[in-house]
Amino acid sequence: MTTDRHQLLTFTNDPYSDRVTSQWTHQDDDKENVKHHEDKLDQQPLIPREKRRLSALMASSHEEVDLTPRPKKKRRQEPDEIDPPEYSSPMPAPSEDAASEELESHHSGRLSPTKQLAFLEDSSKPVIYCDLASTLAEIPEDVHTLCNDVQELADGVGVIGFKPDELASVTDLNDGGLDSRDRKRLRYPWANDPIQRLKTGKMVPLVEVQRIVASAIRFEEKRAHETTWNEGIHLAVINAALTASTHVTSLAIANVKTASIDPPELANQKLAKRVVDYAIVLQPNQAIENAWDKLQPIGTASVKSWNHTTSAEIRSTPITISIETKAPNKSWTDGKAQIAIWTAALHKRLSVLQQPGQGSLHIPAMPLLIVQGHDWYLFVVSQQQPSLSEKKKRKLTTVIWQKIDIGNTRNCFDAYKLLSVLHLIMDWAYRVWRPWFMELIGWMDDD
Repeated sequence: MTTDRHQLLTFTNDPYSDRVTSQWTHQDDDKENVKHHEDKLDQQPLIPREKRRLSALMASSHEEVDLTPRPKKKRRQEPDEIDPPEYSSPMPAPSEDAASEELESHHSGRLSPTKQLAFLEDSSKPVIYCDLASTLAEIPEDVHTLCNDVQELADGVGVIGFKPDELASVTDLNDGGLDSRDRKRLRYPWANDPIQRLKTGKMVPLVEVQRIVASAIRFEEKRAHETTWNEGIHLAVINAALTASTHVTSLAIANVKTASIDPPELANQKLAKRVVDYAIVLQPNQAIENAWDKLQPIGTASVKSWNHTTSAEIRSTPITISIETKAPNKSWTDGKAQIAIWTAALHKRLSVLQQPGQGSLHIPAMPLLIVQGHDWYLFVVSQQQPSLSEKKKRKLTTVIWQKIDIGNTRNCFDAYKLLSVLHLIMDWAYRVWRPWFMELIGWMDDD
């Protein structure tokens, strides 16, 4: 009896798994089908799996054959037949390199941010978090001064700079989306100080602040993704502050989401090379540009950079303030680990910039920002020099002082507190950090 081969049994050879798929398409003439394929065994080579399957089929040819279609079964391979996937590698023996890989990414679940912070504390150049009310370390004078100035604004003192007639028109609005609490709080006598407030920047228009607040509330209600928060709220706040800042032409905003620490030896090799999201950077003046011409790459870096990253966007613009941002549901501790790793690497880079033979470098207290959804917090990082009697007992320690709640985007009054603090630390970047940095690299500008 002549029968089309494809009506009986279809073999599909998979070159990657050596699997054979068979499917019966007719339930008649079972014995003829078996006989047909018994003859086929002498005409084409079959792998052992095929032979076993057909032998079993022929052995049961006198019994009723169940031709119900079945799902494909995965062929079980013997251990010596299994090839490892392309992305796998042999398991290395425990080593420091393995420990480094284990810590490479918190998102992969390999190490918690808490343990990352513990590694920082135990490193040869410790980095620790310390509460401002703690007695574990003495607060340096520059940290004390900066925190006091910030705290006053965070308490709402002098955060707005409306003229009397402007303030009356703003607080008398019963529509336009101004919250009743805002109308009351904007009338606080200690909140309005045009002379002092306008020294660091102009008032951001109320309509712009209202738009940011409304968007932030909507993002939280919709459980928006972190990227949406970053671009729609966090960056919008920083942009609004810089645009109104007294130093708008001397500073810039840099997106450092994709920047990595480079050269990698600037970071503790046992820690992931984590990055932050944004940075406030100095716009180079002539002195910085002249020094740039003489700057050379360090370590294993292939290109030169003022910073601890060779990212093309910011390598020629010195970082002054680093900002780590999170969505409302993201880990707060994760942000602390990221900015601690980033800051420790920056300090190490700055120490390499000084003129050779100058001894230890004193780095001014630096403000850092961590943002979680609506809420913005300020930290201050300083280097603690051990006293003469303690030099043998203590190592040079980087302390990150935490934290001051500087405002949020839940209402306009708290948003103005936030903007006033941003203006204050941008003023610090220009008045304190810029001259210090230029003195640090001044030896490169000497002809």
